[in-house]
Amino acid sequence: MKYRNFAHYLVGVLMVLGALISPAIPIVLLLLFLVYEVDEDWHLYDQAYRDILEAMIGFFVATSAIIVWRVVL
Repeated sequence: MKYRNFAHYLVGVLMVLGALISPAIPIVLLLLFLVYEVDEDWHLYDQAYRDILEAMIGFFVATSAIIVWRVVL
């Protein structure tokens, strides 16, 4: 997968960091992001699933980092 947009990865990271503050934050961010991407795909047919995948990669990386940080430190 080639690099597309850093902002998509950042959305995933922000979902994880938001969960440290309130469990509602990642849910709201995910819903807003999904609505935006689905709407964009309907109008532009730009394969928005790639953007969602990038956000989930950011989510996975940030979650992994926090788990390692909490277990190791």
